[in-house]
Amino acid sequence: MKSSKLVSHPVFGEGEIVDSRWQGSELLVRFQTGLRLWLPRNRVRFLFEFDGDLLESATASVAAIDRVSACRMIEAFRLGIVPHQDVEHFTFGREQEVKVVEDALRNLARNRSDVYMLEGEYGSGKTHLLEYCLHRALQEGMAASLIQFDPVEVSPHRPKRVYRELVRNFRYIKDGMEQGYRDLLRAATQLNFHDHIFFGPVLNKLRRLDAGSPESEVFWQWIEGESTKEYAVEMPTASRVRGAQGIPALYDFSTAADFYCHIITGISCIARELGLKGLVLLIDEAETVTRLWDVVYLTKSVNFMDGLVRCAQNDPELKVVNERLIHNQVRPVPYIYRDPALLIIFATTPTPGEYGYIRLTNAVRHRIALTPLEDQALADAFATMVRIYERAYPGFKLPIEEQKHLLSRAARQSSNGVRAFIKFCVEALDIARLQQQGVLPQLVANR
Repeated sequence: MKSSKLVSHPVFGEGEIVDSRWQGSELLVRFQTGLRLWLPRNRVRFLFEFDGDLLESATASVAAIDRVSACRMIEAFRLGIVPHQDVEHFTFGREQEVKVVEDALRNLARNRSDVYMLEGEYGSGKTHLLEYCLHRALQEGMAASLIQFDPVEVSPHRPKRVYRELVRNFRYIKDGMEQGYRDLLRAATQLNFHDHIFFGPVLNKLRRLDAGSPESEVFWQWIEGESTKEYAVEMPTASRVRGAQGIPALYDFSTAADFYCHIITGISCIARELGLKGLVLLIDEAETVTRLWDVVYLTKSVNFMDGLVRCAQNDPELKVVNERLIHNQVRPVPYIYRDPALLIIFATTPTPGEYGYIRLTNAVRHRIALTPLEDQALADAFATMVRIYERAYPGFKLPIEEQKHLLSRAARQSSNGVRAFIKFCVEALDIARLQQQGVLPQLVANR
């Protein structure tokens, strides 16, 4: 893909670069409206010249696909995403990144915990690659959970909410069936984790609990980090959990980072004891750590993230209560339990200059930078989408010359990210199909 002098601006439209200054940081653009303006380089989007003939050498990776699967994929493409179960077959141009991920999973299988950072701009495919990691981790016999940080609901300065998301999305494969967090703990009742401050008493309670009783459901929800306050205040209720006073509370305050890191490393140890190859924790939108304007929340958020990183690096200093880290004052515990089998991959949009981001990047040794997809990868992805589309809509065929033209137009959208490219392609194919069926007038279809 050749970078041209053509650029686009959200207000002034398309234009051509006629000069630059300050080492290219500012560009003089002549817009189609006649305006000539000096603009910062990062305020315009570069348009590209794409050779549509690359489509002739493109490889469609989906050799055989049933119609139901094809329809499922097309519906997901309309949102700019790829279905979880199809992610391995719809990943293009990421061979190097996939190799790094595969190596990390192999190291975890050898009981080498570690942490990685996946960096890329919005729409570059970070979430897609995390989905790929999740898919591969489950295939390789690991427990895995993909969570997404959010400044309000799942912020790192509230570690209980992070734990709750981990539990909700927790998965592993056992005997060909997908299992969840409850399955893991039920199996763990056969193990000896009496020295774990949380799982020791929890597993003891689970061994005695009648799985079919109302009390058990409330207890499970409590274990999973859900609020069970209404059951606690109604003393006579049959759902009140009795005999659980020896179990530490799931603290809902921000200094409990030590407690939840202790639990997360404990989960990884349980997974390993049950024959799994460890725990893979995938965290999307990790840059949320920088979006806390309260300095107290920011400090505690950075502390939790620092604790997670050092847990995955199996830092021996975190195996005892460490005064240099923030501990809860109710019942301080070491951040790390035993020798964790834990792989953490953070996905983040670079935010250089932000304190939280700098702390995180300085702590993580392995970084994966996502760059824009190469031309051939775009062509391969497009060829695959066309084949899937033809399977989803039998009878639809698009002449090769029209496909090249469509691909050239779609490639210009790729500067807005892979998601924009996918959405444009499938919407253009929709228009072409409706045009062929006579549903859409020719004039509208060609817009």
